[in-house]
Amino acid sequence: MRAQSLLSRHHLRGAISKIVVTFFLAALMLHSMTCAGPSTRAQQSALPAKKTDLPSPFALIHDSINANNYLGPYLELQERAAEYLASPKRQRDYYDYLATMASFVGDYEADYQYEEKFLAALEPLTHLRRSFAHELTSSPIDKAHPRSALTTIASIAAEHQVIMINEEHRTPVHRALTRQLLSVLYAKGFRYFAVETLEASDTDLNRRGYPVKKSGTYSVEPVFGDMLRTALRLGYKLVPYEYEQPCEPKPDNPIACDDERERGQAQNLVDRILRNDPQAKILVHVGRGHNAKEKSEQFAFMAWYFKEISKLDPFAIDQVDMSERRNPADEHALYRYITRKWQLTEPTVFQFDDGHFLKEGAYDLTIVTPRARYEQGRPTWLRMNGLRQPYSVNFKRLKLPVRAQQFDGREPLLLQASLVGESADAVPVDQIIIYPGRQLPVLLLPKGKVRISAVDRAGKAVGQYETTIK
Repeated sequence: MRAQSLLSRHHLRGAISKIVVTFFLAALMLHSMTCAGPSTRAQQSALPAKKTDLPSPFALIHDSINANNYLGPYLELQERAAEYLASPKRQRDYYDYLATMASFVGDYEADYQYEEKFLAALEPLTHLRRSFAHELTSSPIDKAHPRSALTTIASIAAEHQVIMINEEHRTPVHRALTRQLLSVLYAKGFRYFAVETLEASDTDLNRRGYPVKKSGTYSVEPVFGDMLRTALRLGYKLVPYEYEQPCEPKPDNPIACDDERERGQAQNLVDRILRNDPQAKILVHVGRGHNAKEKSEQFAFMAWYFKEISKLDPFAIDQVDMSERRNPADEHALYRYITRKWQLTEPTVFQFDDGHFLKEGAYDLTIVTPRARYEQGRPTWLRMNGLRQPYSVNFKRLKLPVRAQQFDGREPLLLQASLVGESADAVPVDQIIIYPGRQLPVLLLPKGKVRISAVDRAGKAVGQYETTIK
């Protein structure tokens, strides 16, 4: 595909489709060759143990976070970089897990740096990078009008029974939009929130009203946790739909198990929601390309199987492909063009004069995510249109040394905010690392009573106090 082909609307759509299919299948094949293949804890724990002196990144992260220790595994992964990169079994997924862990602790700038190194390992993307190297000077998008993604989805929600929206697991910015969509869609009659990462084993989640560490894999990240907490507060029923049956890999088809997973996810949505409530209005939050209505000879995405099984056509929203990357070579040329031409301040869709929106064959709507802006050490998207506000931590109450607005301690600490009244294993609402000699960041917090803690790399709270955010 040549970059010049983006100058027709047909090829503009096809180019985006090419990204999602190539990237998603490349990632699947890469993960199938490593221990990172299964995406749920149940699937990971079902794998036979392999003798190695180097712990798998998943096991290291999982065990530590279950003990409420986010900082320890992040620092250990960084410190043992040479060992992981020298290991044939671990090197391919090392940066993927490190980027994910960076997102868990709010280190978003490092998150993008590690993601760039992970993407460099995906050889099938090399030819796409060459295609996207050409800088566009014009595009059919010039005739389109930018619209608020939130407002647009609200305006069309009544027409659809099932809406599926995706995220990139390593970059929580996409969760912020879904978090804001929840109240909008609830007002339109949506009552079920199906989430890929949730574990069926957490049977108390809907009754308890907030996520804990065992609720899921990616849900231990604070923005994800806040998304689930918000859904429960509004009155949604949370539904886990991950397919957790063991699958034997097939030598002649390295992605056969991935295809089985896609079909199983779709069947679970039907069995766990529509079978008992055929008219249910459902919001489905998926990872990456699972909501693409696309099929190839050996593989189909979950949304395609869902349409086949349920006979309902889900409205599929993509917010991954038109998103920022640290290396412009990993960005679609159209994304670079749009963000040069328009100063976007919120997730945006583009509508043409004939009423149609920017989209491509696998999806019904494409969202363009703005480039991140940082204030007081945190990205502005984390404020979520006023749902959260900056809070300057009282370091005197934590009994931590500060000099000239910089942390004066010897070792990094994790500033963690949790809601008062929730259990000790609840997912925090925000957290950020403070490093010796660096400027002090703020926390971004919702209204309510919160507990502020400073946690060391062993997971021990070395300082703590409670306050109310008004």
